[in-house]
Amino acid sequence: MEKDFSNCPPFMSFDTNDINGFNDIYKDPMFNPIMQYEQAYSYYKYLNMQMEYKIKCKEYEKICTTSNNIQNKRSDI
Repeated sequence: MEKDFSNCPPFMSFDTNDINGFNDIYKDPMFNPIMQYEQAYSYYKYLNMQMEYKIKCKEYEKICTTSNNIQNKRSDI
């Protein structure tokens, strides 16, 4: 799930003689759109896994409570 973002190439490649310095901006991972997308996707997957875990816990809780209720009813008879 975790990726190494240190070897990711810059999104836009400009000449080294670029006077505006755009190439230096895209070397920084904060401004690289590809890295931002991959980080957002990793975060989305993480949140999705958390939600699935919580749902499964709730389902397990329901199963346990219904099985306990059935056993209690059987013991009452």
